[in-house]
Amino acid sequence: MMTSPLKRYLIGLLILAVGSCIEPYRPPAITAPNSYLVVDGFLNGGPEGTSIKLSRTRNLSEVFSLSPEGKAVIQVESERANILRFTETAAGTYTLNTPLTIGENYRLRIRTAGGKEYLSDYVPLKRTPAIDSVSWTPRNNGVQIEVTSHDPESKTRYYRWDYQDTYELRSAYDYRIEFRNDEFVYRDQNSPETYRCWKSGSSTTINVASSAKLSQDVIFKHPILLVSNNTPQLYIKYSILVKQYALTREAFEYWDNLRKSTEQLGSLFDPQPSQLASNIHAVTDPTEPVVGYLSANTVSEKRIFINRNELPGWRIPSGNEQCTIDTIQGKDTKDYAKGGYAPIGTIEDMPYFPGSPLLMAFRPCVDCRMKGSNVRPSFWQ
Repeated sequence: MMTSPLKRYLIGLLILAVGSCIEPYRPPAITAPNSYLVVDGFLNGGPEGTSIKLSRTRNLSEVFSLSPEGKAVIQVESERANILRFTETAAGTYTLNTPLTIGENYRLRIRTAGGKEYLSDYVPLKRTPAIDSVSWTPRNNGVQIEVTSHDPESKTRYYRWDYQDTYELRSAYDYRIEFRNDEFVYRDQNSPETYRCWKSGSSTTINVASSAKLSQDVIFKHPILLVSNNTPQLYIKYSILVKQYALTREAFEYWDNLRKSTEQLGSLFDPQPSQLASNIHAVTDPTEPVVGYLSANTVSEKRIFINRNELPGWRIPSGNEQCTIDTIQGKDTKDYAKGGYAPIGTIEDMPYFPGSPLLMAFRPCVDCRMKGSNVRPSFWQ
């Protein structure tokens, strides 16, 4: 599954190649027209269905990015000769809604619009055990999120996690007057919500663990994320959804090597970047590398909420510490509104008429949509 750590791994290869040069040098690897297939996704044995993203690496001399690989034909094949075809739902994104069978062995076959063919090894579709708990522990610098899980049948042993987190945020000031259609008008039922918003993010690191050396298949309070108490995330309410994936030993080694390559680069004593062994192969040209690793599993997930009143007496920033109110009047009010400021109301709640002095503040202090979304998440409590 292609993540930002994998991007950092590819960038690390570039840094290793050019970072120690005394004189400017452009090695052939930077300017070579290499374009490798990137396979991002896994075969999901749950009711959510499977989503696979295909893209291509670009020349290292360009701004680092990936270009979608559209109009490909993707199909999943079982050892029992069952074949299911994916549907392209967006450029480079392919989905399959047909359920897959736990315990069955599957492989992925890809044929690009350019006629190249790629084939993965067969992988078993593993059942991921349920997450026992997602807990948190206060530290001096924030909250440590931890996960506990076990497999009573001892069939998992290798685990990976990622997460999606969301927190509530508020504007520094609510408003009675808004700037709409080049005019200042009183807020009404058509005015958008700009005081209460939510901001979401997702994991950017690789998190794996193994119980292979333990007598029992148990993962106890494995650290997932440290949420800093020096950010607004914990100011009102914070939520995290942890997702758990069962891996094979080979998949675990792939992800663990990728983790080491992306997180421990920086000195001569750290692991040096190297080509990761993918289980997806180029059939048309066996020498062509493929980026990514195919796994097959169900997904277990658990969500928790953390309220401000549950935390120690930390001085958590709201994100609005720099907000101030200015009094603007006359013809300057529209110029300010067009230049990054937002109206709040009139002085001492006096009735507004054109040219009245207005209380104004920098727009992110009034409109929370500058920092997040005003659409309440369906799971929010």
